[in-house]
Amino acid sequence: MAKAMKPGSNTGKSGGIFQQVSPAGNPLPKYAAVPDNRPLPPTAAPGGKWMPLKITPSNKRP
Repeated sequence: MAKAMKPGSNTGKSGGIFQQVSPAGNPLPKYAAVPDNRPLPPTAAPGGKWMPLKITPSNKRP
């Protein structure tokens, strides 16, 4: 299982689709699509985090 990330932290090369989780770690029905090297958006409740669901592939061409 992937590690939850705090709001405002940079995605680095791991951009993709993120699901919001509560402070207790329960998944919430809120999603965000965040590109590579961008900050994660704020959560609806204090203490919430973002869990990566689907990481986008690299944009390098062969």
